Amino acid sequence: MKKKPTKKEFESVISTLITHVRMLEEKVSALDSMFGIYLQYKQEGERFQKFIHEKLEANIDKSEDERTE
Repeated sequence: MKKKPTKKEFESVISTLITHVRMLEEKVSALDSMFGIYLQYKQEGERFQKFIHEKLEANIDKSEDERTE
């Protein structure tokens, strides 16, 4: 029979999860910055934005088609 976690154990787990989420946020932010710098370096920012816009519109159209079926 499993015992219920204590309040202290629960707080410890939540605190650890919060720490991990913060670390992930920092890493994602760093990757986003690096990717932006890379696009500037390659001078392809506008081309990449156009590509992303086209892909998003295609996915939106695909989602709408699936909903109507």
